[in-house]
Amino acid sequence: MSRQAFIESNPGRFAEITNSDFLYQHAPCGFISFLPNGGILRVNQTFAHWLNLTEEEIYQIKFTSLLSKAGGLYYEMIVHPLLNLKGFANEVNFSFIHNECNIDTLFNAVVFKDDDGTIIAINATIQDITERKKYEAELLKAKRFAEEEQRRFEFLSNSVPNLIWTALPNGEINFLNQRTLDYLKIDLKDANNFTGIYEEDRPLFAEAWAKSLQSSTKLELELRILSGDGDLQWFFLHAEPYHNEEGVLELWFGSCTNINNQKLATLEKYNSLENSLSTAYKTIDGHRERFIQIAMNQSHLIRKPLANIMGLMDLLNDTSLPADAVELLELLKLSADELDHLIKDVIHQSSDPINPLSA
Repeated sequence: MSRQAFIESNPGRFAEITNSDFLYQHAPCGFISFLPNGGILRVNQTFAHWLNLTEEEIYQIKFTSLLSKAGGLYYEMIVHPLLNLKGFANEVNFSFIHNECNIDTLFNAVVFKDDDGTIIAINATIQDITERKKYEAELLKAKRFAEEEQRRFEFLSNSVPNLIWTALPNGEINFLNQRTLDYLKIDLKDANNFTGIYEEDRPLFAEAWAKSLQSSTKLELELRILSGDGDLQWFFLHAEPYHNEEGVLELWFGSCTNINNQKLATLEKYNSLENSLSTAYKTIDGHRERFIQIAMNQSHLIRKPLANIMGLMDLLNDTSLPADAVELLELLKLSADELDHLIKDVIHQSSDPINPLSA
């Protein structure tokens, strides 16, 4: 409905709600006019309702008596002189207290002076910010809790023997524990240049880190880190993505655990085993001809009785045998042929040994 249509259909109501006195009495904020000595001249119904008083009851009370003790003292020492000096005061936080009422407000005031420049009255608006104060208190409480949690995390991360770090979802390092800073001898601003990672291991780390960032999956990697003193050691790097309740990635938590002693011991054992196997195969290669000769000699000794068996089976084949005996003879011949092939394979492999370390 347009303004004109409303006026035409509700002329009486329009006159009522647009009347200046109606607007004053029912405004969503409090209005108060008082004398320099605190005597109250007028208040609107909104303010009287907040204090649970009638206008007549309020007129018997001085302005400062409506304030808390601290508020009254602040008005006399700060606000009143400010009004005398500047003629206005903006957004002063006052608590109005009367009986069981306690209202947090923002107080804005201007003064009216006579021709001689003497203040004769003060007009003020009062905005109820009780709910906003509660909200601000909750925000402050949440902020303090978050700060305390941050301090606890930093204390814990500085207490463990690992190098601890965190990163934003895009991979940018935003925290290094004190042990990391001391070990690398760097500032946080230098942390995103792969500072400390051994140059030969940087391509491997960069590729693995990029894949983890893209897929939001954890990263586990063994690499070498160079300390600020030039000491190169092996570390196990672990990075885990943290997702909030909505499944959104908020932070990466990472740690680097020193595994230098274990890694060096493992590499030493591997090298020792590789050397032992190399020596063994060199020994085998050095005696290859002898091994081949032994294999061939043994093969001849084994094949001689096998050849006799196969010859006897051929003779039996030329004689008349019962049907069940013929069947058994065929099975015996198959087994003899299989054994003959196995012996030939042994001779062939003995003459061409393979070194698995060279494969």
